[in-house]
Amino acid sequence: MTDQIVLRNVVVTYRKGLIVAVKGVSLSIGKGDVLGIIGPNGAGKTTLLKAIAKIIGYRGTIYIDGYEVSSTPHHVIARILAYAGDIDVPDMLSLTVLETVLTSRYPVSKGFLDTKEDKAKAMEVLRTLGIEDLAHRRLDELSSGELRKVIIAMALAREPRAILLDEPDAHLDMGSKIVISRLIRRISRRSIVIFTTHDIFFAVNTASKIALLRNGSVIGVGRVEDIVKKDLLTRTYGVDFNIVYVDGKPLPIPVYG
Repeated sequence: MTDQIVLRNVVVTYRKGLIVAVKGVSLSIGKGDVLGIIGPNGAGKTTLLKAIAKIIGYRGTIYIDGYEVSSTPHHVIARILAYAGDIDVPDMLSLTVLETVLTSRYPVSKGFLDTKEDKAKAMEVLRTLGIEDLAHRRLDELSSGELRKVIIAMALAREPRAILLDEPDAHLDMGSKIVISRLIRRISRRSIVIFTTHDIFFAVNTASKIALLRNGSVIGVGRVEDIVKKDLLTRTYGVDFNIVYVDGKPLPIPVYG
């Protein structure tokens, strides 16, 4: 079960079981594939990612590279998986971009965040994302789009075997979305990648597989061409869709009228 993330009947509840956020989700993804998770607000997308990353508890089983997440120490998970969500530690906002990315190297660093290797890797990632000129800017001086790229850089700097990206395209302009999409496809050559998004077009153009989530349940999961169907999308979002094809790729258009 190496080079895979496998979920079997995963359930996540809140308020002592009164709220079921994820309901019996089972899916698998291997190295080389990119799984995009889409669905309406409250579908359980972020909750599912946090369960995989061992940020929140769950029932069922989740395997990453053969390790069952709930019974594996955090420091082991941190070496093989990186989660990129939001920066929710206020003290970090006073750090520079370079300092922030270096802190994310801690689980895999051979020293204490200041080795030449760590700094070189941090700067390499910043260059890849086109934000090397922000290296010495503080986080609280950045735009929301720039901050989103820093959060992604923190995950990439660890060189993980699996990477989870929660809305990596949020607050980004069209050009930046395309850059991130290409980057995700490139890093999937060496890492398992799962991301969430509200942008169906970003998902279709980035993922090799898509999971449709609604009210915590999987409506469908599979190759893009098998999942981007009118009936499945309507069940997921509760609105009608038309499907058009561009260069053989299905693109869903919601019906407003």
